[in-house]
Amino acid sequence: MIGTSLGIGMVARAYRAARGRSSYRAGVKLRGAFAWLSFPILMGGFVALAAWGLGRGYRPAVWGPLLTVANFFAILAVEQLLPRDPRTSLFRDRQSLCDMGHGILLAAARPLGTAASVALLAGLGSLRELAPVAGPWPLAWPFPLQFALAFLVWTFGDYWVHRSLHTFDRLWWFHALHHDTPQMHILKSGRIHLGEELLNAVVKPIPLLLLGAPPEVLVFLRMWIVFDGNLVHSNVDQRFPSFAHYFLPTVQLHNLHHTRDRRTQDTNYCGSSAIWDVLFGTFSHPECVALGPLGLEASPVPRRFLAQLAFPFRQQLVPPLLGGSARRA
Repeated sequence: MIGTSLGIGMVARAYRAARGRSSYRAGVKLRGAFAWLSFPILMGGFVALAAWGLGRGYRPAVWGPLLTVANFFAILAVEQLLPRDPRTSLFRDRQSLCDMGHGILLAAARPLGTAASVALLAGLGSLRELAPVAGPWPLAWPFPLQFALAFLVWTFGDYWVHRSLHTFDRLWWFHALHHDTPQMHILKSGRIHLGEELLNAVVKPIPLLLLGAPPEVLVFLRMWIVFDGNLVHSNVDQRFPSFAHYFLPTVQLHNLHHTRDRRTQDTNYCGSSAIWDVLFGTFSHPECVALGPLGLEASPVPRRFLAQLAFPFRQQLVPPLLGGSARRA
């Protein structure tokens, strides 16, 4: 009788253990499926909402900010449910308050910078609305083709602006704040120095404004860039087939760009597509390069918000190193 009871107990424990392993495997498979779907759902969903709202005539000045806020909180929620790195959380990051401060300044600087570039072009008589001759933009093309052209022009400019931030020390000091990120989450997309964002907002729109790109194309492009920028900096588990890294904005590509190692930090400059990195020889495929620690080696960036704002301006007073970059010092 005792032997029978022991046998039944052992069978029951074995059954529970097998059931637990089966449930665990099912959970892992389900999580993996969600990881494959996270990018198409989050990116595709918000792009579709942007197109739908603009198509219905919603005011871009209202619809754009509403979707941007919704995108932020959607990604924040998914980070808690499907984290790429469970050890990372903005709620445990001591720099999160500073990140939020920089994000608020970024939101204020972006329209100011864009307005400055428009004013500059208007002053030169090159803005399409004020010039007697229209720009060469192909207005007769279908909207998707116009967007594709705008995307190529924008990302080309983005690539070279970003690469210059890594090449010239005087510019690097502004960009260093963004790379001072030992962990990646949604707030890091807005951890950009006010000076760098003003540069971006003034310079990057100029080619499209010179070409005469219509406002609806510019607005849709701007929303697209915000959505993919939030995703590549997020802690959401996202998975892609190997070939997708050559043209999609993948979190794996951008994490390589945020490593401490200069050999990978100076690659994958364009966060929205790897096309220009592939063409200009600065592409690192995440399946060919190991991901090292993130952030900056012996980071000189201060920990306090106001000191971070002052940091790049103070660095301008430091004489440049002879025969090398300050980033190698």
